[in-house]
Amino acid sequence: MLRQISIYSILFLSLVALTFFLSIYYSDETKESENENINIFQAKDVNLKLNSFGSDFDINLNSKMINGLSDSKILSIFNPIINLKNSEIDVNISAKNSELNYETNELFIPQKTTFKGKYFNMPFNGIADQIKFNLSQNKILFSGNLELFFDGKEYKGKNIEINTKLKSIINSQNLSVKKIDDSKSK
Repeated sequence: MLRQISIYSILFLSLVALTFFLSIYYSDETKESENENINIFQAKDVNLKLNSFGSDFDINLNSKMINGLSDSKILSIFNPIINLKNSEIDVNISAKNSELNYETNELFIPQKTTFKGKYFNMPFNGIADQIKFNLSQNKILFSGNLELFFDGKEYKGKNIEINTKLKSIINSQNLSVKKIDDSKSK
């Protein structure tokens, strides 16, 4: 009887060990198959030319790296230099990162960034908390604070939305214009 108990105990422990090893094997295989379903697109040292049929801007984007998930419509762009240009304006924007949603034709810069350029060959520069370009609707939204220096004046405001086709401000908060005193800067 002791011998039968020993044999059953060995068989029982073998069955437990086999179940344990099989469950570990299949759980690792499940994790690997989950990871295989996540495909990441990645490109380094990229120069893109972005155009939208309804937009009046030509946009060039240079970036150290662009990546995104294969099933997503959003690309993450790192250290971009963005150049927007049409017949009246030429703007260069440098940022830490940005996102391009190619389904909605939107370019979003989520962090404070600086920009400079020319409007009818007159220089300007500025700082914005966030910038969102909607290329299909010809709109630019400066979320948060915006400071712009142009033609001897300082323009400040919050949440400013511009229609680039109509060349007008659609929405703004706390918009102010102040003449810059050149004698103070000398």
